[in-house]
Amino acid sequence: MAPSLFDDHGYQDVPNRERGINLSAADDRTLRMAMPPVDGALLDALVRYQEAFLSHAGSDRGAENLARAHALAQTASGLEARALEQGIAMLRAFGGRRWTARRLDDKLRQLEAASDTSEELRTRVRDELGKQERETVALGRRYGEATLALLREREASLLDLHTRMTGLLSQG
Repeated sequence: MAPSLFDDHGYQDVPNRERGINLSAADDRTLRMAMPPVDGALLDALVRYQEAFLSHAGSDRGAENLARAHALAQTASGLEARALEQGIAMLRAFGGRRWTARRLDDKLRQLEAASDTSEELRTRVRDELGKQERETVALGRRYGEATLALLREREASLLDLHTRMTGLLSQG
């Protein structure tokens, strides 16, 4: 019989907790092996990059200005391009999930306080909130449990930064 896609093969920092045929779990485990360990120093450097990018970019979203802001921010972070891109992708994934979960939680509180909303709508919001929570937990497979714990410790400040970065980069 062929080995399982989920066998550990000696990667003890990427434990196999899957019991089904969830192929996204195999993808996450593969990506985890390519991701450098994230510690407080790396997270601080990623935050420094984003703060510097925001300060240098200002409100001008022109290509030249954004390229200049990126170069200056990368220098401020002290990170090489690969580590920077991997780290920023991780922060976007975490920030996006947590921002959505917070919005859904706020919406659920509003719906539960209102007496004229349907139970079906509350159930749909609860289900989507549960999905976002599960997807956040799944980030531990992709980036490591210790990394997820570190991100959760600093969730409030990372969400604020995520919101500001998204606001700058998505202005229409």
